Amino acid sequence: MGPIALHPELPCFDLLRKEGVWVVPADPSRKSDDASGLAPLRVCIMNLMPLKEGTELQLCRMMGRSNAAVEVTWCIPDNYSGKNSTPGYLDKFYKRFSQIKGERFDGFIVTGAPIEHLPFEQVQYWPELQEFFDFVRAQDAGLLSLCWGAMASIYHFHGIPKHITPRKEFGVFKHQVLKEAHTLTQALPQDVGIPTSRHTTWKLADVEAAVKKAPQLQLILNSSIVGPCLIWDDELGHAHMINHFEYDADTLDSEYRRDKLKGTPTGEPIHVPHEYYPREFQPKP
Repeated sequence: MGPIALHPELPCFDLLRKEGVWVVPADPSRKSDDASGLAPLRVCIMNLMPLKEGTELQLCRMMGRSNAAVEVTWCIPDNYSGKNSTPGYLDKFYKRFSQIKGERFDGFIVTGAPIEHLPFEQVQYWPELQEFFDFVRAQDAGLLSLCWGAMASIYHFHGIPKHITPRKEFGVFKHQVLKEAHTLTQALPQDVGIPTSRHTTWKLADVEAAVKKAPQLQLILNSSIVGPCLIWDDELGHAHMINHFEYDADTLDSEYRRDKLKGTPTGEPIHVPHEYYPREFQPKP
């Protein structure tokens, strides 16, 4: 297991250490072009989630339990406001996209964002996010995109659209492994349950049409209930994951209680997450 290097004052730093994850302070003096064999993998995370700390903990927990040494740089678009973050948080722990354009990274992650109801072109920072995707491609680095980030990235690279669902796709849904020998799915059983929380989806017909045009695309995971889940781009080394394997055990519960209290962006009725609660703990709708 390799260490994960983080800003020592980042809230998840001490939390991960308490969990037994090997966390070390990031070294700001290390050059981005350090080619020594001891240099960790540099991962840039474009974190667009409104509640930054929870996403930071979930993603760093997963990377901190890998075999590779990783150094994380947190990034946001220049014109991103981050209204849910405490004053000074983004300035202290995050870099604006314009600040990292001269750096090199080994891999990138782009998260979801609570703007699914908007067409991509109406998102304030969409032009800058497109520039970010082109920056990733120019570096010939791997990309993991999640939820809305997956919809945005594959729309940019391959034109696959997102579609509004009749109601929120919410719960734990069984998914079929379509490529059992693929590196990303070799350890997964058939009908693996994956947390899902979104108001939009990919349509299978759109994905199949894109695969015909770009054979390097592979649909890896699919659900007969909530549709395509994971698309792999073998040419670019991009994994587009529309659902949430990074969620904690209680994340869907927190989202359900939040939606019951505040409602959803579309004003639709709130329903209990599918196949999530044990029968004896099933809340009333």
